[in-house]
Amino acid sequence: MRSLLVLALAALGVYWYADRYGLAVGYPPFLPVFYWKYTGEAQYPIRVTGLYDAVKVKVVGELQEGRLRVALLKGGGTLGEKAFSGTFQEELRFPVEAGEYVLRFRLEGAKGRVRYDWVTTRFAP
Repeated sequence: MRSLLVLALAALGVYWYADRYGLAVGYPPFLPVFYWKYTGEAQYPIRVTGLYDAVKVKVVGELQEGRLRVALLKGGGTLGEKAFSGTFQEELRFPVEAGEYVLRFRLEGAKGRVRYDWVTTRFAP
């Protein structure tokens, strides 16, 4: 009985924290990420060799609140950006050349779940 009470208090504490400050749980690109009133940004460096000519980003999810913005950056400049809200399932392709890039996911007041996946690839003919 005592352990059930401790578990209930821990769950209540996590709910209070998430509702007040926001919470994100998950590990992209392997697991979906669950958001609760989360505002933040994640950046992932990508190195593209001369063999590839696109960065392909797949985003699938449902946000009851808030917005997600996906952008590809190079040298501080934005090469492409797309915003998502509500229910979405989309595959973005950014044409690139060899070099260093940063893939940025920015969330504003997000509540829901999103699954991300990205890869450097060749365009289909």
